[in-house]
Amino acid sequence: MAKVAIKNENITSFGGINHIMDVFSKLGFEKLTESVLGKRRSSGKAFCYGSIFGSLFFSYLCGGECLEDINALTGQFRQRPGTLLPGADTVGRGLKELTEKNIVYKSETSGKSYSFNTAEKLNTLLLRMIRRMGLIKVGSHVDFDFDHQFIPAHKFDAKYSYKQDFGYFPGWASIGGIIVGGENRDGNTNVKFHQEDTLRRIMDRVTSELGVV
Repeated sequence: MAKVAIKNENITSFGGINHIMDVFSKLGFEKLTESVLGKRRSSGKAFCYGSIFGSLFFSYLCGGECLEDINALTGQFRQRPGTLLPGADTVGRGLKELTEKNIVYKSETSGKSYSFNTAEKLNTLLLRMIRRMGLIKVGSHVDFDFDHQFIPAHKFDAKYSYKQDFGYFPGWASIGGIIVGGENRDGNTNVKFHQEDTLRRIMDRVTSELGVV
């Protein structure tokens, strides 16, 4: 006959995230994030960018699909001793603080202008995390892949694309299936338009941070 035991301690279906949190802590991602992105301009009691990205990433790993889902999960995260992560509003403000100005290119043929966003600091953080985890060996010879991916989005700055929808058209670079950089672009931008500039920025950054050939 089966026995039923009554447990007083908290039980969570997201217990596996505790291991991921431990790995992040051992790798020192919070301090690494602060070294690249700097400290927030808010008061000394404000959550750092490392905590903001932790809350966002851990929520994603637990099935979160939007910022508001973070609020439903922070209670679960707190069951891990010493864990205090920001809610959705704080994460949203933190991400907004990290926005960078667009680069605007004007077409010589059509006269139209197209906005690119290099996300320089976030791309640098990505590469330093990759290096910290040892995912790509420093000084190794690699195959560099690049492609564009249309992302449908009905936001105020989304442009209508030949994909017959509004959205953005970022370019992504990868090495061995690992994303090593990306740049966002207006959804109506031709994939070849200033692609050389995008590739040069990403490749220079990858070479500098990872030392690959």
